[in-house]
Amino acid sequence: MRKIILSWIVCFSMLGFTLAQHTVTGKVVSAEDGNPLPGVAILEQGTTNGTITNLDGDYTLKVSSPNASLVFSFVGMETQTIPIEGKTRIDVTLKPSAVGLEEVVVTALGIKRQERALGYAMSSITAKDITKVGSTNVGSALYGKAAGVRISTAPGGATSAVTINIRGINSISFGSQPLIVVDGVPIRNGESNNNGYWGDPRIRGNGLIDINPEDIESVSILKGASASALYGSEAGNGVVLITTKSGRGGQKGLGVDFNMTYTQEKVAFTPKYQNEYGPGYDRVTNMVAFGADEDGWLWEDLNGDGVKETPRPIYRAYGQFGPKFDGRQVIGWDGKMHPYVAQPDNYKDFYRTGLSGIYNIAVTQNSDKSNFRLSYTRTDYKGIQIGGNHYKNSFNLNGQIKVGDRITTDLVVNYIDQFTHNRPEQINRLTCNYGGFFSRFDDMSWYFDKYKTSKGYKYDMYNASQTPTPDEKLKYHIRAYDLMDFMWRQLENSYNEYSDRLIGSLTTTVDLYKGIKFRGRVATDYTSGYEQTKNRNERPLALARSGYFSQNNSVYSIVYGDALFLYDGKLTNDFTLTLNAGVTGRKESYRYSGVGTNGGLSVEDWFHINASVNTPNGWTGYTDLIKYAYLGTVGLGFRNYLFIEATGRQEASSTLPPKSNSFFYPSINGSFIYSDALKLPSWVDYGKIRVSWGIVGNAPQQYAANNAYNQGSLNGIVYNSLPSNYGNDQIKPETKHEFEVGIENKFFKNRLGFEITYYNSTIKDQILWLTIPSTVGFNQMLTNIGELNNTGWEFGFYGSPVRTRDIEWQLRTNFGFNHNKVVKLMEGMDFLTHSNIDAGAALIISKPGETMGDIMCYVPARDAQGRMIVDDNGLYKIDFSEMKKVGNVIPKIVGGIGSTLTYKNFLLDFTIDYRFGGDIISLTNYYAKGAGMWEETLKYRDAEHGGLSYYVDASDKLIRYDGATGPNGEKVYHDGIILPGVKADGTPNDIVVDAPNYYLNTFTWGANPAWGIPNSRYDQAVFENSYVKFRELSVGYTLPSSLTSKIGCNRLTISLIGRNLFFLYKTIPHLDPEVTIGSYWVNSAIESGTNAATRSFGFSVRANF
Repeated sequence: MRKIILSWIVCFSMLGFTLAQHTVTGKVVSAEDGNPLPGVAILEQGTTNGTITNLDGDYTLKVSSPNASLVFSFVGMETQTIPIEGKTRIDVTLKPSAVGLEEVVVTALGIKRQERALGYAMSSITAKDITKVGSTNVGSALYGKAAGVRISTAPGGATSAVTINIRGINSISFGSQPLIVVDGVPIRNGESNNNGYWGDPRIRGNGLIDINPEDIESVSILKGASASALYGSEAGNGVVLITTKSGRGGQKGLGVDFNMTYTQEKVAFTPKYQNEYGPGYDRVTNMVAFGADEDGWLWEDLNGDGVKETPRPIYRAYGQFGPKFDGRQVIGWDGKMHPYVAQPDNYKDFYRTGLSGIYNIAVTQNSDKSNFRLSYTRTDYKGIQIGGNHYKNSFNLNGQIKVGDRITTDLVVNYIDQFTHNRPEQINRLTCNYGGFFSRFDDMSWYFDKYKTSKGYKYDMYNASQTPTPDEKLKYHIRAYDLMDFMWRQLENSYNEYSDRLIGSLTTTVDLYKGIKFRGRVATDYTSGYEQTKNRNERPLALARSGYFSQNNSVYSIVYGDALFLYDGKLTNDFTLTLNAGVTGRKESYRYSGVGTNGGLSVEDWFHINASVNTPNGWTGYTDLIKYAYLGTVGLGFRNYLFIEATGRQEASSTLPPKSNSFFYPSINGSFIYSDALKLPSWVDYGKIRVSWGIVGNAPQQYAANNAYNQGSLNGIVYNSLPSNYGNDQIKPETKHEFEVGIENKFFKNRLGFEITYYNSTIKDQILWLTIPSTVGFNQMLTNIGELNNTGWEFGFYGSPVRTRDIEWQLRTNFGFNHNKVVKLMEGMDFLTHSNIDAGAALIISKPGETMGDIMCYVPARDAQGRMIVDDNGLYKIDFSEMKKVGNVIPKIVGGIGSTLTYKNFLLDFTIDYRFGGDIISLTNYYAKGAGMWEETLKYRDAEHGGLSYYVDASDKLIRYDGATGPNGEKVYHDGIILPGVKADGTPNDIVVDAPNYYLNTFTWGANPAWGIPNSRYDQAVFENSYVKFRELSVGYTLPSSLTSKIGCNRLTISLIGRNLFFLYKTIPHLDPEVTIGSYWVNSAIESGTNAATRSFGFSVRANF
């Protein structure tokens, strides 16, 4: 790969040198004060050939032709285009800009409009902001860059899904992701990671991450209903418009861009473990259940002399309340002697160093009649989790050809070929399951050495009776077998995914007559997938049947088309009129089939269906969807400062019942540029008031509304059966009715600006699966029973506090506040349960009149004075009579801060993003605390950490005592606790409990006295999940053109980059606040062991020839 890259660089360097036929020099100064302007961009029009002025405002540029034109641009100044006309020197004076108010933006359905005419909020992110730190996908590059938009990236690297949430939660039970539109074409994205560990342990991706960041020109986010109403039932959660780079330009020319990003990933934000105590439980359990001494030691006779002289801790224990680390020699569970010391980095040692390389080359060609951009990007990725790797080849072609003066045809093709081996698996079985807990004494290398035998089979337990390697059995019964199972799956088994995706569109625009155009487009998004699973034989065939092989094929396709008539013209000198009318349609289909072995492999490690011991299993299925709509817009402008627009979409969807599958989605918006209509001070550059209203929808999933039998076969006989869920032939789509008003202002020649938006949306006819009596014959019924409301404010500010000859500093910030409320549910329904955690120990529910997503659990009982009541065992008595609210999962504020500082040829850029409000249920924190893993569990373990002294009397009662020995010579311990509160009789609590029992019984699985779990406190698993993260950092240097021009390079920038660097503030302990996965809002509020977060450092090279 390195040789190929170097060859590209040399070839295109020579090419760039050959093309340089004419040299132009000059100086650029400011019209305000005549001072030179450093950093002005000079571009040969229609090409990517360019340079920038130096500190004295001077420049030198070699161009392809003496008849070319130069484009001069600078922040805050008007852009000028000047023909060269054979001249060798061109001096330029730039005037202050009125902030580019005539900018044209792409809106819904690819319709272009003046930004000043928009009556709704729209956030735009440029290519530079997307690629500056080498994000492997576009979604992860959007953190903190758009007000009111919350980004969440599943931990797992380049193959893991990114979820986007716009203006709060808009659906209680159904899709929460925005529609993704690439170059005007809706593409596959979908929900992800919502099935839990047992539904699918792999951390999956979604369609958005396939789009190559290097090919993106801009991203626009349509937030409100009016902005996205033309997309109807697909726009209930907003729309993300992605525009890819093209080769459009005026003059003939060839350009080449080469970009490379290389980063290393390391585990970040790891838990703070305690490193003073090894494996073991409370004193009584150690002695009675395991036969240990009162310090937690087991003793072994290793030399066979009948004397147990060698100590070891209880390796089977998941608790970390055993012997204190003292360095003595002990026998390990691997059969070797080791010093008894903590392994402070064993969690980090479970992971590896990840690597990411992104290599991109793009060629552009322009002429009067055609232009194109052809790009190739190679992505190689190895994440931090063991066993996996990934590569992706991305090709992009964006071309345009003009046929005569009236017809223009655009062709856009994106082809993505990718392969993923053993994508990351959730570590739920290691952090939220006692069977995966490794101790503070365990060296991770022991697990890597022992997870398989020397003959390549899976490890043998200590008591294995039949094994070809009896000498390699584990020495003792351990706890973390699930850890070695994880290693076997990731390092020995193979799960390979192959994917080919084609996103393409062909658009023809015909100029019919004086402002009237016709635009027709056909497009497709086609994905072919193949998955192959190879699970190795875990035991010799003579001992057990094992192993597995399966293969799955799938095809997902979207066929899309639209046809529009467009008119843009003047009615009078004061009034303008825009009209658009047309039709759009889309068909989606998904086909899958697969086959897998049954009963193991008949031949060891023969991965073929014919190796199936029993009759192989097979499966197949399909889904289809059709939507079409008639739509139109009408817009009226007055003197270029007052605009009003109305839109309408009449849509039919196959996911709705045939008799009621058509709905109308209208909108209206207006804008008033009061800075043009009124006489204002000269320091006011721009002022705009906008207002909008619209309706968008969210249709049910395919076949959810159907009432149909399930069909199967038994011994060749076909039979029908009732499904467990009942559809609804009267179901309606969820509809969001939203009002929005905003103001935009720019001051001091665009050195300061702000934007403020208020919105109020009501989402009616919430679609829910309602539980019904089983006597009806079904368990659930699809019903429109709910109503939500979201209100919020969005703020965006930017400014240039410093702008001198050598230095320019740009600041930007945004934040969004959202308040969510469940307006109503079905009559008689007091609350709706979304999630049940640990067999009812905690619930996530929604109540009418409250913010959705309340966390409920049982809490300690209190007396009339509010004091917590302590049980006879010294632990808090839990009130199981009713659940109490202990938190709410919905975030309140999201936002970001960005800064760009340039000094001569140096650049420093960073992004900070933040989230405030919203709670999370962290089961990793809860279980690990109960097991004594965390640093804070040292509290009370000894006198040094606040433990109280006590002795144990003859009735096994713990008696508070400060003497060296008890009254009758009893041993005095120093790990006691007396919890604040009162006893059942109202007197102050004086019952002593030892620290291990406190942690083991207070922070344990389940909450039910009938199961012998009467004291667990799930309110302690709930944490506020606010944070401020230093997300991105880029430090770059652009080499002087006097140097780069010698190799034919117009511009060469080298940058050091970092991502996910550190937290300035966070409320959840031990974990990254973004460690949850799942696009469904409930899943993102429950942390149950996914994967470690990462921090990346690297460099990038960006060159233009």
